[in-house]
Amino acid sequence: MRVLRVVGLVVAGMACGAGFAWADDEALAPPSGGRDQREPKAIITFQIENDLFSRWAKSDRDYTNGVRLGWLSAPAAMPDWLVSATSVPTIFGERTADSIIRRWGVSIGQNLYTPSDTSARGLIANDRPYAGWLYLGFALQYTHLVGDTPVRLDTLQLDLGVVGPAAGGRFVQNNVHALIGADKARGWRNQLRNEPTINLTFERRWRVGRLDLALPLGLESDVIPRVGLAVGNVATYAAIGGILRIGNDLRNDFGPPRARPAMPGSETFTAHDGFGWYFFVGVDGQAHLQNIFLDGNTFRRSHRVDRYPFVLDVQAGFAFLFRNVRVSLTHVLRSPEFSERNRWQQFGSISVAFRY
Repeated sequence: MRVLRVVGLVVAGMACGAGFAWADDEALAPPSGGRDQREPKAIITFQIENDLFSRWAKSDRDYTNGVRLGWLSAPAAMPDWLVSATSVPTIFGERTADSIIRRWGVSIGQNLYTPSDTSARGLIANDRPYAGWLYLGFALQYTHLVGDTPVRLDTLQLDLGVVGPAAGGRFVQNNVHALIGADKARGWRNQLRNEPTINLTFERRWRVGRLDLALPLGLESDVIPRVGLAVGNVATYAAIGGILRIGNDLRNDFGPPRARPAMPGSETFTAHDGFGWYFFVGVDGQAHLQNIFLDGNTFRRSHRVDRYPFVLDVQAGFAFLFRNVRVSLTHVLRSPEFSERNRWQQFGSISVAFRY
């Protein structure tokens, strides 16, 4: 019931936000003394996602750990052919921008997946496979602005990597467990086989509404719908969702980022008044055609489970920005992904980003 209430809150917020969409240009005007979004600063982001951060389900199972280090360039000029090839036209009547800031980025990350019983050495036929994924990502992020206020963010991400023993999942998990005095996971011999991976992801986020809630305090709210599409042998899915935010100076970003293969999120940010903060709650629905971490290897025989085609993520968290630093905390509740173990999973995400 709690999950349904959260979903209802977000849907209602999105509906209300849509009613106030682009009411007037004055609502988009930057505050006096605000910094220009075109500041020539690059961004470094460190992110970790782990089920250890879950208050209610502290165990190594399902999506148990993800780490990512990313670098996003300062605003950069790009060749016309690249801009033409990677620009996606308006989909839902989004407002035409006055200007576009283009950035490119690279990242490296690793994700780990395990069944719930990590003490067993043998194959657990009715639980998900062990899997590690190591990847190198290349991204383009296009921020669309009205004046100097961001109104839309497009992200195109190409991830190249490997699944299997070459991804180093067993080495990383068991050495970290040895360091912290936890039991080793003993079933890694049953993990997915080595397979090179390629995945292409597109995500669009935009603002459909903004409300001033308490003018003397600068408190405001907005809604950030998002759509995404991923194609590749890691995950192929379509996604739709959004977040409702309440805080101060929300134009600083489009919400916190997420590790792959989730939708990329808002890597770029600024701090127009030197400080900003917000609480957020959101929901994402994904329709999967393929997920290597559940379906098993693409070209080789391996352990697999019966994947559900639809997955729901409910998330809530807090972010604050101070000058050139952004810190975000996110808690994610995910619906069951496969029929053999019809369980919800929980994990937390911590992201720290620096502009320089």
